[in-house]
Amino acid sequence: MASHNPPSPFFSSHPQDLGGLSIRVSPLTDIGRKRKNNEDNYLVLPLDGEIPHHETGELMFLIGAAGLLLAVADGMGGHQSGEVASRLCVEHLGEELFRRLPEANRQDEDITGPLRQAVEATHRIVYNESLKDPAYEGMGSTITAAILQSGRITLAQVGDSRAYLFRQGALSLMTEDQTLGNLMRGDEGLGLGGHASDILIQAMGAQPEVNVVMTFARVEPYDVVLLCSDGLYKTVSDEEILQTLGSDAPLKSRAENLIRQANDNGGPDNITVILAEIEPQGEINARA
Repeated sequence: MASHNPPSPFFSSHPQDLGGLSIRVSPLTDIGRKRKNNEDNYLVLPLDGEIPHHETGELMFLIGAAGLLLAVADGMGGHQSGEVASRLCVEHLGEELFRRLPEANRQDEDITGPLRQAVEATHRIVYNESLKDPAYEGMGSTITAAILQSGRITLAQVGDSRAYLFRQGALSLMTEDQTLGNLMRGDEGLGLGGHASDILIQAMGAQPEVNVVMTFARVEPYDVVLLCSDGLYKTVSDEEILQTLGSDAPLKSRAENLIRQANDNGGPDNITVILAEIEPQGEINARA
């Protein structure tokens, strides 16, 4: 399987263990201005055995060796089957990950293999469902999943939902859209007109196999991780995202502002964001 490691001082596959950290998470999804239903879904799941969290607002977690699983899934397909595909992704990803993390090994630092295998297994579930019902034929979903552990983030991606890292006034894209345009980039003389460059080259459930792209980065106190569907980044510029993440507003307000900006810019698609802010444990009580 491929790994994407952007050349940046932000990134390292061997980060320093920063000890006890806390994380403030704000997930939010919105139907947008043009769509009749919301085909986006998200997942917030502590890996210490807690149940998934579906609330919006701000959630507080302590990051230990087990970590925290976050995921954004953006469905596609007619007859609302895109909504089914993305829902299946977030319903099964955590379960498939836990199957590969026996209790004795749940604090193993190398979670890359289990996460990749869990995404592959979840893909097979979505694909098999697409074969059972004609209404689900051709359905699929993106998925960008992140496991935050002390000192690092491990990402798994299929499709074009994105992960960004905001640190000290700078915004870095941690993923690469798996689109026809990026696949053909660098081929001389190739011109892709219209929206052809945005066509996905793979999606969860849309073909028999997927190539899960893994990314690794270190995280530090005060970093903000953003996971989002394309309904955000195709309507809100990097400069606007940077300005919003760098504001002094509460994390929930920053998530709401990103959604509002996408809708103010037309809201042509569903919009989902998960913001995760890393901070020292000692500040959790002061800021809560």
